[in-house]
Amino acid sequence: MQNIEAIVDELLAQLAAARDVPENAPPAEIIVSSLDQMRFLVAVEERLDTMLEVGEVFPFDLTSRENLVKSVTELVAEATA
Repeated sequence: MQNIEAIVDELLAQLAAARDVPENAPPAEIIVSSLDQMRFLVAVEERLDTMLEVGEVFPFDLTSRENLVKSVTELVAEATA
């Protein structure tokens, strides 16, 4: 499996460039809408070649990069269990 932290960092950099914010900005300043979260989710799924199960509310913890990586890791673990 690919390094989830590297994938998250790469996707945040891409989204930050599209939003014209610094790529080292907190995730909550890069992923600000449900559409941003959907784009992020689809990009993670494409990179990992898997389908992630999410409920009605996106499960991403945007309080820090570390927490975002952790929430993505947990989703991947659930999807591959």
